Amino acid sequence: MVLILLAAVLALQGWTWHRLLGRVASGQLTKLQGTLRYGLWALVPLLLFGASFFGAVGLEEWLGMALLSESLSRATLLIAALLLGAAGLGSACFAVRCAFVKRVAGAA
Repeated sequence: MVLILLAAVLALQGWTWHRLLGRVASGQLTKLQGTLRYGLWALVPLLLFGASFFGAVGLEEWLGMALLSESLSRATLLIAALLLGAAGLGSACFAVRCAFVKRVAGAA
């Protein structure tokens, strides 16, 4: 499960990196706007994981039956830290890459 989550995070960050770097290079976004948007997109997996976890915990309480395994419950903070670290590292790398972007000549 963690490997699927990591693959999805890396795919989302790769897609976002490619799309926003092109928009920054063409002049549609400033470097700061591109960096902030990348940071928000990088936090999406963490927000989805947190919402699904708390939703499952709420359903457990409401239904009175276990939906989450004990190992997943214990690893939740570790997974959240992994997702937050990936978002932070990706955002920092994107900010550094944006600093070296040259605008395309003739772009609006």
